[in-house]
Amino acid sequence: MRTTVQMAFRNFTRNSRRFLLLGLAVCAGFFFVCTIQSLVAGLSYQVNVRGARYYGGHVIISIGKEPRDIATMAAADRFILEAISRSGVSPAAFSHRTHLGSSGVVFFNGESLSMRRVIGLDWASEARMIERLQFIAGNPGDMSDQRGVLISEVTARRLGARVGDQITLQVNRDAGAINTVPLWVKAIFREASIFGFYTLYMDRGVLDKALGFDSGYSASIGIYLDDYRAAERVAAQIGHALNGKFTADPVIGFMAQIRTLLKALSIVSYGILALLSVVIAVGIFNLYRVIIYERTREIGTMRAIGIQRPQVRNLILCEAVFLALCGIAAGLLLSFVGLTAVARIPLAGAAGLDIFLDRGHLSWVMNPDIICADALLITLVTLAGALSPARAAQNIEPVAALRAE
Repeated sequence: MRTTVQMAFRNFTRNSRRFLLLGLAVCAGFFFVCTIQSLVAGLSYQVNVRGARYYGGHVIISIGKEPRDIATMAAADRFILEAISRSGVSPAAFSHRTHLGSSGVVFFNGESLSMRRVIGLDWASEARMIERLQFIAGNPGDMSDQRGVLISEVTARRLGARVGDQITLQVNRDAGAINTVPLWVKAIFREASIFGFYTLYMDRGVLDKALGFDSGYSASIGIYLDDYRAAERVAAQIGHALNGKFTADPVIGFMAQIRTLLKALSIVSYGILALLSVVIAVGIFNLYRVIIYERTREIGTMRAIGIQRPQVRNLILCEAVFLALCGIAAGLLLSFVGLTAVARIPLAGAAGLDIFLDRGHLSWVMNPDIICADALLITLVTLAGALSPARAAQNIEPVAALRAE
């Protein structure tokens, strides 16, 4: 077998012009597949990163909003953490959050603005995730001050607030009473519409106190993962361990329309992969038939000097593998260059695209496992296209081949 591989490599390198058209077909196919799937993966990555930051993790365990005493909250927290441990999940980080919806109102300098979401978090636990926001003013590290607050660029502009200003947050307690709390703007961030226009981040303890909740209250526990793609599997594992007492959901489940869009894009990308696979297989089959015809005398000579039929077939298939590998490498390189170029095009302000952009530019991700799976598929497709011509080549009779013009 080693000799066959060496002969195939020598034939492939010496007759590279003969394989050029085939290589271009493989290269083009892998380029399109890799580019489309990397863009879809980039869109999914941006949505999941933003969603995890907004909701407090890639997997969210909802505890509920009913009043609970300290002992009950501690028992629930301990039960959830033990369930996570039993599930075998290793989170990158945890979050405990209190959320307030549209009932939160911010006042500053005679202006008022209703917040879409007020988020109470533990800065020590989530600093690494929140600091990935695009900050345009201030220092998020100052959030160690319990009275600190992070506001969006839109909120700051509407209120006329700047870093260092004191704003007032008004909240409605469950009993109907109104409470206010003074906060100091530590930093201003820029974020996509549904994830940040009217959102502010503050200390959970301060928000709990303003709402009249006991110390240590949280409405949800979140789990950050190293690989967001495992969120659905992890949510199912933890949900099973929770025995129905609490629910665990992947963060993408809170964004139903976006989830549907990403699934549709993923299906389209795999449909394109299937179509290109068929095109590549048919193209290679036809081109290899021509190549085998042109190499009739060469194959006849090999058969005449003692090379057996299976060796001839394996020789052709090994050449096809080298062809696939070269085409895949070239396609991967072209895809990388193309994606890098596209990612430099500013798209800030493009309607409907803001939630998928990274600081105003398209994001792309080449997941190694998907790239390897695509490369394996393209290699198998190339082999499938070359198999029939290879079998025809092994059946060529030496005498008839040597008489051929």
